[in-house]
Amino acid sequence: MKKLSPALDFRSFLNEAEENGMVNILMLSGESKPSKTAKSFLEECEKRGIEFNVVNVNNVVLEKVYNGHVVKYTQDEEPKEILIRPETTAIVPRRGVITNSYTKQVMRDLEASRYFCVNSLESIEICESKYLTSKVLEEEGLPIPRYSLVNSIEGLDRALEEVGGKFPVVMKLLSGAQGIGVSIVDSYASLKSVYQTIQKLDPDGEILLQEKIDSDFDIRIQVIVKKFDPLNPGAKNCTILGAMKRQAVEKDFRTNYTLGGEVSAYETDEEIERIACEAANAVSCHWCGVDIMVDSKTGKPFILEVNSSPGTEGISEAIGKPIVDDVLDYVVGKENWSQTKLEVGYLETLEIPSIGKMVAKFDTGNGSTASSIHADEVIEDGDVVRFKIGENEMEGKIVGRTKTEIGRDTEERPIIEMDIIFNGLKIPGVKVAPTDRISKSTPFLANRPLMKKLGVMVNPHKAFVVSDRVDDYSPMQAKGDPYGGIEFIEILDPED
Repeated sequence: MKKLSPALDFRSFLNEAEENGMVNILMLSGESKPSKTAKSFLEECEKRGIEFNVVNVNNVVLEKVYNGHVVKYTQDEEPKEILIRPETTAIVPRRGVITNSYTKQVMRDLEASRYFCVNSLESIEICESKYLTSKVLEEEGLPIPRYSLVNSIEGLDRALEEVGGKFPVVMKLLSGAQGIGVSIVDSYASLKSVYQTIQKLDPDGEILLQEKIDSDFDIRIQVIVKKFDPLNPGAKNCTILGAMKRQAVEKDFRTNYTLGGEVSAYETDEEIERIACEAANAVSCHWCGVDIMVDSKTGKPFILEVNSSPGTEGISEAIGKPIVDDVLDYVVGKENWSQTKLEVGYLETLEIPSIGKMVAKFDTGNGSTASSIHADEVIEDGDVVRFKIGENEMEGKIVGRTKTEIGRDTEERPIIEMDIIFNGLKIPGVKVAPTDRISKSTPFLANRPLMKKLGVMVNPHKAFVVSDRVDDYSPMQAKGDPYGGIEFIEILDPED
C-alpha cells in the first residue's frame, strides 16, 4: 500500500503493482489501537516484506481515484493516507465493521468496488447474531443445540418448551464476544428474573435461549474456505488450520481463552472437520472459528457458534505455532481471491428441465424450508406427490413438509427435490413445494437457502438483471393466470 505524495503518478504506480504481482493487506478494525491479532499480522507481514496497514474503520474516508481508492484516516492524531486497488489489495475486516451504519457502508463500498474481502459484510452480520447463525446452520441441516428467540416476557414459556423444557438452559445476548453475555440458568425463577433485568437495561433487547449440552469443554476449530462451493460444501474447498480444546474457566462455565480458560491442541476426526467446514460454508466465511461441543453422554457434536473474527493468540499457543502464518498464505495467494456475490434482481427467470422457463421472485425475507412452484393440482399418494403444470405431469418423492401461514391459517405442503437451471448453472436436488400460485405474480418463489446455493445478492430495485424476461410477462397480468410467467418447452410431434 503506497504512502501518497503530491507527485505520485497513480497510473505508473498501479501498472508497476500489477506487473510485479504485489499484494498488500488492509485490516479494518473497530479499535483505536491494534489488537493482539493485528499485531501478529503486522509482525509476520514485516518478516515477509508484505505491506500491511490496520485502520480504525470508524474514522476512515474512502476517496475514489483512478482504478482504486485513497484511504484517509487518523492515527495517533496524525492524518494518514494510503492507496489501495482491487487488483492488489486484500481486505481483512474484523467485527468492528458492523459497529454502525457508517462502518457498514465502508464495507459495502469496498465490496461494490470488487475488492477481495476475507469475510463479507453479510457473513460477519450473520455470525454477530447468535440467532441468525443458528437459523442459517439449521437451514443447512447442521447439528446445533435446540434454540428459541425470546423478545418478550410472554415468550419465555414457549421458548423453554422449544429448547426441551428442562433446566439448566443457556441464555445468550444475540450479540457478544469472548463469552460476555452468556449465562447458565438453572430454574424458572432465575430465567424470569435474568430476562427482566435484561429488559430493564434494554427494553428492545432480545435473547437466545439454547439447550445446554453436557460437557465441560468445547473445541475451537479455525477454518479457511478457499472457494465457496454451495453445491459441494465439503472438505475439498476447506482447510483446517488448527483446533484447540478449551477447558471451562475455574469457578465459571465459560471456556474462552480471553477469560483465562485453559487451551490445548485437539486432534479432530473426519466428522468434526466436515461439520466445521460445512458451518463455514453455510455462513459464507473464508476465515472463521467454529465452536463445537461434544455431548459427554451421547458423543454427538453440536455447533455452538461461528466467529467471523477469530483471534490468533490462544490457538497459536495450543497448537505450538503462529496460525497467522497459514492465514497469510491464504490471503496473499491471489488464486484464492473471489469477489462478492452475483447481483440479481428481485425477479429473474430460471429453467425447470422438462417444463421450460419460469419467472421467479427472489424473496430475501423467505426463510421457509422449501421454495414454492405453481401446480394446477397436487395429489399425495403415500410417500410420493404427483402434480401437473399445464400439460406436464410430474412426480417426486416426499422428503419433508413445510408449514406456510395463509392469513390466519397454516397450510402444510409436501416437499420434493427437483433440478433447476439458473444463469447457466444446474442446481440439483433443490427443495421445492408444489402449490397453487394462481393468485401470485410469479409461478416460482425462491427461498433464502436456494439463493445461498446460487451465490446471489438481491437488488430489490431491479428486475431481470442476469436473465431475460419471459415473453409477454407482466406481474399484474400474471395474477389470476395459472401460466403467467411460464414459457413452456415446445414439444415437437414425432410425426414432424
